[in-house]
Amino acid sequence: GLLKDPGSDAWVKVLSSLDCKYSFEPQAIPCSITWRRHMPSPLSAPDGPVVKTEEEKEVLVLVEPEDFLKRLFSLSQPDLNQVLPLAGLEGSSTKAYSLAVVGLDAYRRYVPGERRCQGSERRALVVLQLWGNIEALFLDTWQEFGQHVSALTKAIAKRPYKRQLESQELPFCTDGAWARGVRVEKDGTGLWRVWKRQIQQFNRVSPATAAAIAEAYPSPSLLVQAYEECSTEDEKLLLLSDIPVKSDVGGKDRRVGPDLSRRIYLFMVSTDPDLVLDLST
Repeated sequence: GLLKDPGSDAWVKVLSSLDCKYSFEPQAIPCSITWRRHMPSPLSAPDGPVVKTEEEKEVLVLVEPEDFLKRLFSLSQPDLNQVLPLAGLEGSSTKAYSLAVVGLDAYRRYVPGERRCQGSERRALVVLQLWGNIEALFLDTWQEFGQHVSALTKAIAKRPYKRQLESQELPFCTDGAWARGVRVEKDGTGLWRVWKRQIQQFNRVSPATAAAIAEAYPSPSLLVQAYEECSTEDEKLLLLSDIPVKSDVGGKDRRVGPDLSRRIYLFMVSTDPDLVLDLST
């Protein structure tokens, strides 16, 4: 049914560009699109790994403008079967249905005597969404329909990956150059940048300040060793305070300072998990 319209070849071209397999098969709901995911199974067979197929919950139904309006205006009560034939379908309560209507505005313009009762239409759409949790998508062209199918397919494909991210300990960490980890080679290349990145995580620490400390003490163990060689507690607290920090062009030379020196020292040696390092908080 999705291929009856002469303009449907536009969305088929978009479908062909996706990195997925597709086929045209009879559906429980006419003119609908469903998704299936091929998942490798931990079980194996003599002829190779076992692949199981799982049905996704999304179902996209294409409705003709004329048919959609007739069904919508007859929706005087929350009887969703008047808009979408769900009765008797297996698993209909677990599926996420959405409607796509292509060319509704053009149909209104060029069909004489078409009803324009916008208020009744809006109320019917509210009933459709609230009682049935069904969204209606209005598109002007088949190209837009293809783009919507493409975006929805990509979102469904990424779902397992997103679920895996949400199950991790810190799912709120954002992507980006700063948030990405530093690559460390087998010979230890990259460890200095990891150490510099750790220092920069302290509050009010610039990249230049972190680099200055990491250059003076290229690893945490060397810094701990320097603390152990200090004779007094005050000497330990102020160990990093006089390290010079390279300033930008035209800027004034500065030093790490006693506050950051104290915070890093307490962080490195304290065993109190509730210790507040930043006195300004």
